[in-house]
Amino acid sequence: MTKSNDLKQFWTRGNLHLRVREAMIEANLIDKKLEIEDLFPIDQYHARGIAATVDLGKRMPISKGNKILDIGCGLGGPARYYAKKFECFITGIDITPSFIELGNEFNQLTSMSNKIDLKVGNGEILELEDNTFDGAYSQHVTMNVAQRDRFFSEAYRVLKKGSFFAFTEHGLGPLGDPIFPLPWADSESMSYLLPPEETISILKKIGFTDIEIIKTGDKYMSGYEKLVNKTNDTIPPTLGIHVIGGPSMIERSKNSLKSIKEKRTLPFEVLCKK
Repeated sequence: MTKSNDLKQFWTRGNLHLRVREAMIEANLIDKKLEIEDLFPIDQYHARGIAATVDLGKRMPISKGNKILDIGCGLGGPARYYAKKFECFITGIDITPSFIELGNEFNQLTSMSNKIDLKVGNGEILELEDNTFDGAYSQHVTMNVAQRDRFFSEAYRVLKKGSFFAFTEHGLGPLGDPIFPLPWADSESMSYLLPPEETISILKKIGFTDIEIIKTGDKYMSGYEKLVNKTNDTIPPTLGIHVIGGPSMIERSKNSLKSIKEKRTLPFEVLCKK
């Protein structure tokens, strides 16, 4: 099982605060009030960026005033988007302290602190009360979770009856192991992919119902191709997930693209109910 410190080091890759500040200065985003859209290039730290967040949002039945949990919130980009769009309240937890620190700074800069509470936490051991949330979601987190049943059980526990759980992940494909390093893991020791059908089986065993699954491989191949082409430009963009992921993000994205094309991995979205 991957130690939490290994994951923290993997996601921060050195002085994350300095890299973000330098990029923000270059983009002229320092010492001013920002809109959440100003941060989309850097705070949507997952493949396909804001497009993936928007797509998942279209599937989630969030109502005004709902209390929603973001498990593995990263820098809080999706939380800010959903809180603004749906006028809901979001609690976000992430295992990486630097992500939470930056995310709360971004909440202040965008005047979203009254809608969002980001804190350090572990999705496998949620320090939250039972039957608390109207819904929960997780974007590309479960690939690093060894105890998938514990992760889903904890989500189930803190949800109210009749609420929803939505998530995106890369499942294990039928034609071989993925090619490392990847956006979520430098080696096999950090990656815990399951075939989609096994993931669905675990959800059912825990008690989730009305399970819907949508394969998203074509969208993610297109997203990775755009990302790779953009980072191959002579002048790279000032803001982008490369600021968070470091120089190796290009190689890792290429490997993820190839893994999907060769059916080593199968990206998908799930929506289910408690």
